[in-house]
Amino acid sequence: MDLKYTLIRVNFLLLFLGISTIVQAQYSITDFGAKPNDKKADTKAIQYAIDECAKSGGGSIIFPAGTWLSGTVYLKSNISIYLSNGAIWQGVDDNDAYPFIEAKIMSREDEEPRRALVYGYNLENIKIHGEGTFYPGGDYDIFEATPEDKKYYERPFGIYLIKSKNITVSGIKMRNSAFWMQRYFYCDDVILQNLNIYNHVNKNNDGIDIDGCHNVLVDNCIIDSSDDALVLKSEGLRTCEDITISNCILSSHATPLKCGTGSLGGFKRITINNIVIRPSKSKQMIHPLKAWGGLSGIDLLCVDGGSMQDILISNVVMDSVQTPIFIKLGNRHDTWPGKPATTRGTIDNIKINNLTARQSGSISSAITGYPGNRVKNVQLTNVFLSVRGVDNLADTTAQVKENAGGYPFNRMFGSNLPAYGFYLRHAENVTFENVTFAIEKTEVRPAIYCEDVVNTELEDVEAETPEGDQPLLKIKSSDNMIIESSKSILKEKIKILDNSKVEIK
Repeated sequence: MDLKYTLIRVNFLLLFLGISTIVQAQYSITDFGAKPNDKKADTKAIQYAIDECAKSGGGSIIFPAGTWLSGTVYLKSNISIYLSNGAIWQGVDDNDAYPFIEAKIMSREDEEPRRALVYGYNLENIKIHGEGTFYPGGDYDIFEATPEDKKYYERPFGIYLIKSKNITVSGIKMRNSAFWMQRYFYCDDVILQNLNIYNHVNKNNDGIDIDGCHNVLVDNCIIDSSDDALVLKSEGLRTCEDITISNCILSSHATPLKCGTGSLGGFKRITINNIVIRPSKSKQMIHPLKAWGGLSGIDLLCVDGGSMQDILISNVVMDSVQTPIFIKLGNRHDTWPGKPATTRGTIDNIKINNLTARQSGSISSAITGYPGNRVKNVQLTNVFLSVRGVDNLADTTAQVKENAGGYPFNRMFGSNLPAYGFYLRHAENVTFENVTFAIEKTEVRPAIYCEDVVNTELEDVEAETPEGDQPLLKIKSSDNMIIESSKSILKEKIKILDNSKVEIK
């Protein structure tokens, strides 16, 4: 059998199996004048390689081993960037190398022009992958800024893609940006996989920000960041929907896993599975709130008029966060000039299953709406929460301010809440099933506090008794609460502050 016939048969077999036989064109940046390790910017060479590759229909841009400096690079469609083992793509230490880019789509986050090391708008088929390192140079002095300084929001993102589709970023290490490491805004069909992200040199050092995107997979990522590690946002009018996050290890001095804060368009159909939340390995504290283990393990925040619905979170373990779970429906309704008025937001159908949190801080988990607008249909199943405890008796009687229009985070009600396990206010159809609250040291607060809570069921809930004469469960202005098969929550351990209706089975 001759070689030609053999190749025809092999190609036919590959096509039958769905494997393309087309060889993608490859371009080394060295072919366009880039030189490694010379401390000179290779921006023009890298951009030239991208432009020429795009003109020929697309292909792969190769970064060989070595350090390659650049300012802003503009991606094109059908471009793959490959960072070879030993390659470092580093931002250049030159403020003028990052031009301001006018907002293509208006949002709460885009009232002013932004900057980025890697930028793309209205593209398709983008890939950044390999074994190398992406280092935007966020620790340069040129990027120092304070919140009062206009430069604060002029710091560049690492990767910034807008209204693009078929995006893959995988395999690489990402180190120290000037602002968020990555922002994907109004993008579709995004895969972020096998990334190792460390971002601890500047303010707002998020790991991944997914904003108003559809069809997103985040898988097998390790993220350690000064600010939020992995964030879903809806800063514009588009929902963030059809998102799967799995098999990630997250650390943060703020919130490791967040859905919100910006929530104008809303969130729906989001699944999160197999997550480890652990203390950051960084010994440097940049975040102003100085929470070494993180503020909240999981934040679900809908405060700008959007709808958050159908969120499924399962198989999570966390250690040393101040607050394991913080769910907040608010009426901040932040916006931008000229945006149509929003209606009130909703949170509906949240399920959290198989979650363990140890060494939690003094600010309890919470599910809160605001007067006239309750969080609805939250189910917690197979949950174990262990708290370090506090011994300040004033925590059990303090009046908690509403602060419905405030910035949503676990300290928005103060440094403590009148419960050590869960604080519920303005909530409806909340179910706790096989939930355990444990105390590691001293605690004087009730395990659960409920106010304006309707149709709530506690089944197989166990809680350690606080010191003194404090009850396990305190209830105010609530209706139709059912406690079933919960041996530790006896009638004499429940304090009803008014005519709330409670049934113990």
